[in-house]
Amino acid sequence: MADERPTVSVVIAAYNAERWIAGAIRSVLGQDYPVLEVIVVDDGSTDATREVVAPFQEPVRYVFQENAGSAAARNHGIRLARGELVAFLDADDLWLPGKLAAQVACLQAHPDCGWCYTDAWLVDASTRSKKVRLSQLAAMPEGWVLEALLLSNFVPFSSALVRREALEAVGGFREGPDRRISEDWDLWLRIAAHYPVCRVAEPLVLIRDHADRKTGTAALDELVCARVRIVEEAVARHPELRRLRRVALAGIYEGAGRKALVRGHRAQARRLLGRAVQMDPGRLRRWGYWLAAWMPAAVRRLAGRLRSWWWQRTHANVNA
Repeated sequence: MADERPTVSVVIAAYNAERWIAGAIRSVLGQDYPVLEVIVVDDGSTDATREVVAPFQEPVRYVFQENAGSAAARNHGIRLARGELVAFLDADDLWLPGKLAAQVACLQAHPDCGWCYTDAWLVDASTRSKKVRLSQLAAMPEGWVLEALLLSNFVPFSSALVRREALEAVGGFREGPDRRISEDWDLWLRIAAHYPVCRVAEPLVLIRDHADRKTGTAALDELVCARVRIVEEAVARHPELRRLRRVALAGIYEGAGRKALVRGHRAQARRLLGRAVQMDPGRLRRWGYWLAAWMPAAVRRLAGRLRSWWWQRTHANVNA
C-alpha cells in the first residue's frame, strides 16, 4: 500500500559550516519520519563544507552557489524541493528526535494552517548546556498571529515546517544585499497575513548560541535597521497594524539595547534604550534598563547577580 503521508523536503543553507553541518544533517536523517530529500545549499563557502557533506548519500543533495546570502540560498533550495512540506534548518542547529513526526501530525490535525513551529532550546556550542527554553522568554501563540508576530519574532527558524503552497503564495524569502538580516521574520509576517499557524509545544530544536555570531556595535546597529524596516514594511502592507507600530519598534530598540548592555557597549546601549523609552514610555522595565546603562559597572554586576538569584529561585522547577 502506498505511503499517503505528506512528503517533506528539508532545506539547509550553509556558509563556512564545516564545523556544524554534519551534525545538522544527521539530526534530520535520525528522524522517525522519512524525508524525501535534504537539500544542502552551499552559499559560496571557502572552508571544507563541501568535503564534509560529500560522504552523505541519498536523500542528501549538495548544491553549490556563488555567495548571495542565506535568503537566496534558501530560495534556491525551495525551487529544488519536491516535497509537499518544506522544513528549514540552520546549518549550526539540530533537530531532536520526533520533531518532524510531531509537526506533520499537527498540520494534518489543522488542515487550515499553512505552517507549524515548535518550541526550542537555546544551547551552547557543544549543545551539552541548555541555557533557556525559548517559550520562557516569549509567548508562543498559534492561529492567526500577525499582530503578535509584529511585536516579536517568536518562531524559531529551524523549527519551521511550511506548506509549499504557503511559500509559493508569498514568493519565498526576499533577496538582496540589504536583505541578509532577519529575513525569516519578514517571511513569517507575510505568511501570517494569509495563513494561521499551529504549534508543537515541546522543545524539539537545539539552537546554538556560539562565538561565531557577530557581536560588534556595527553589526547590532545593522540588525536594528533591518528589523525596523521589516516592521515599517509590514505596517505599510497592513494599515490595521499601525496602532502597534511604536510598541513594535520599542521592542526592537529595547532588545538591541539590552544586548549592547550585556556586551559592555554602554554608549550604544544608552542610545538604543533611550529610543525604546521614547517610543513606548509606559513600561517601567524599559526605564530600568535605560537607567542601568548609566550605572557604574560594579552596580550593574550586583544587580545582575540579584536577577540571576531571583530567576533561579522562581524557576527552580521549570526543567524538573
